[in-house]
Amino acid sequence: MALALMLAGCQGAPLATPRDAGGNLRAYIDEARRLDARGAPKAIRGVCASACTIFLGLRNVCVEPGAQFWFHAAHLPDDPRPDSLGSLEMLAFYPPRVREWVMRSGALDNTDFDRAKMLSGEALIAMGVSACRDSKTL
Repeated sequence: MALALMLAGCQGAPLATPRDAGGNLRAYIDEARRLDARGAPKAIRGVCASACTIFLGLRNVCVEPGAQFWFHAAHLPDDPRPDSLGSLEMLAFYPPRVREWVMRSGALDNTDFDRAKMLSGEALIAMGVSACRDSKTL
């Protein structure tokens, strides 16, 4: 998983690359658990899509207000059909208010990307996700 830069608002927090399109859910879950076990900070900016969105559940995460988070159902490689167990795993990582939005909006109902299933960093901050305090270095 590519990590870049440091953000002053989350001291020592590696930023997700400006475009993290997700990937293997198991690899993201493993990385999220490693970060949480160490209490490592994680700042997210740019586009965070698919499996990347589980980082919202880290206890020491912050988001840049201009970030975009794109949600869709988990699926197995080479199979475009939703994987309900994978989607439930993703759902379990989200903070409560994000989880409520995901369930209400149907964001994990299918595997298509759709603007209606996107949240901005600003919207997530309004839902209680921590804002990165200093965006001057972004």
